[in-house]
Amino acid sequence: MTFRHIPLLLAALFGSSTVLAANLPKPPVSDIAAGLLSIKIDGMQDLPISGLKMVKSGEQTVFISSNGRFAFYGGKLMDIWTQQEIKELADIDNIANRIDLSRMKLKADDLGAVTVGHGKAQVLVFIDPRCPYCGKVMKDLQALQDQYTFKLVMVPILGPESQNIVVQLACQLETNETKAKDTVRDRLLKQDYAGLPTEPPVQCNKEPLQKAVVTAKLFDLKGVPFLIAPDGRTHSGAPEVLADWLADKPKPSPSLATTPDTNAQNTNATEKKP
Repeated sequence: MTFRHIPLLLAALFGSSTVLAANLPKPPVSDIAAGLLSIKIDGMQDLPISGLKMVKSGEQTVFISSNGRFAFYGGKLMDIWTQQEIKELADIDNIANRIDLSRMKLKADDLGAVTVGHGKAQVLVFIDPRCPYCGKVMKDLQALQDQYTFKLVMVPILGPESQNIVVQLACQLETNETKAKDTVRDRLLKQDYAGLPTEPPVQCNKEPLQKAVVTAKLFDLKGVPFLIAPDGRTHSGAPEVLADWLADKPKPSPSLATTPDTNAQNTNATEKKP
């Protein structure tokens, strides 16, 4: 199996993009255990992998992450989304902890995104319309509209009420009328959904919304807001200072005398089961 064959295999298995295979000589289990016990660890980094799948393809053994992003091939760990090898601990931050939308050929407008701002740099923000932490982000971003273009992607994770709001707003966007788009944007920024119908629209193209939900699952979102900066950095939860996070400014070291409580700022709105 060659690297170019990997996308076909994963597409067949998971409907995603690719996998990697390892077909190496198998040492005795006792040798493996002894080797692991004798390893000198120089550093350690968590990989953003929520699960691992083992797949057999003929004589090949394939290991892939559950979202299809990371895989082993020929003894190499690869980030399939960016087609880059991960070899060093620094690669985790530089590659694995970022999402390069351009390499993935993912367009926010295909996800039914609501546009706020007109700056050159684009920021992708996954939100639930009823999420209070999303409300904080949407309040903060309004002062940054000259610097950034924010693409707000709605995903209904807080139950049936959120689902109805998302469907109603997404269907209004389908009209392609400027006034309708402005109304949807204003409702989101103010989190004002009074007067929306409760019955599903009779005619509506829900494909962008469906793509948004699939993409959220692909990114393994545990909650919202979830932000992707222009340089690919990601943030789960509301940044304490949005402008500083987008500019990648280092956080000031907390005083030894005081430990500020930032939990409320960094907490995600997590999925609520209906």
